[in-house]
Amino acid sequence: MDPSFTRHHVTREKTTVVACLRDHFGLNAISAKKLLGLGAIYHDRKRLFGDRELGVGAYLRLHLRPKRFAVQTIDWQKIILSDQNEFMVVNKPLGIPVHATLDNAVENVLHQLRLLTHGPLFVTQRLDVAVSGLLVFAKSSDFQRRFNRWLSERKISKRYLALVERAPPLGFHVHYMEPSQRSPKRLDSAAHSNWLRCELSIVASRECSGFHEMEIDLHTGRTHQIRAQLSFLGVPIFGDRLYGATRSYEKNAIALFASRLQWDEGSNIRHVFTLMPPWSEKVVSQSHGFA
Repeated sequence: MDPSFTRHHVTREKTTVVACLRDHFGLNAISAKKLLGLGAIYHDRKRLFGDRELGVGAYLRLHLRPKRFAVQTIDWQKIILSDQNEFMVVNKPLGIPVHATLDNAVENVLHQLRLLTHGPLFVTQRLDVAVSGLLVFAKSSDFQRRFNRWLSERKISKRYLALVERAPPLGFHVHYMEPSQRSPKRLDSAAHSNWLRCELSIVASRECSGFHEMEIDLHTGRTHQIRAQLSFLGVPIFGDRLYGATRSYEKNAIALFASRLQWDEGSNIRHVFTLMPPWSEKVVSQSHGFA
């Protein structure tokens, strides 16, 4: 979101949030309530969803032009691939964030699925807004903790598919990422103090409609890791202009897809989920037992 549309205001008189938006920012009641409905307004650093009275000296942070996401175009029931006792697996849509953003608390996958299921859901992993594919939500904080532990212990196998414009270098790749909130992420092939180690393997590559489709096993889970590492290797993902791609894929999207998740739970259950990318026929494989 353009930071020029973020405003900070301290009240000098008793008022209400809606009246403050009207008197100081020229918004009518309908526009003010829309911002409140999105969770784009904070009072004393807490997100608001409705009007309230404000005393003298109340601090407001207002996101007057929050970024919007087209959640109304998604059939949320259809993205659910597996609904089990402890977790749910979905095909995350392109162009929709996984969870609330600073200026928009409702137009995201987590909130929309909570509205649909009327039950608790918890984030276990994240995909960028521009990325689609397999995503697991926990149905309890206990499963969330267990899943996060499996991730940290590298017991979750994660495979991605990506389209690039030339053949990528196969094999195991290690780079180091500067710890920063800014994007694009800065990488180096040499280790630096406090830099984050990034590991992935490019296990296969094949020609696909004028591109090369690669299979990637992700071993560490840094923000923008696949995007940054592939760019560093000279093969930015199709559509990923932030990381050097010269051609667009789809609006607000890049050709990166979370295609496979696998983990073992207990001594006799293996969960395996696979899904083909938007550029291929979709096929799903569900959980099964194994000897």
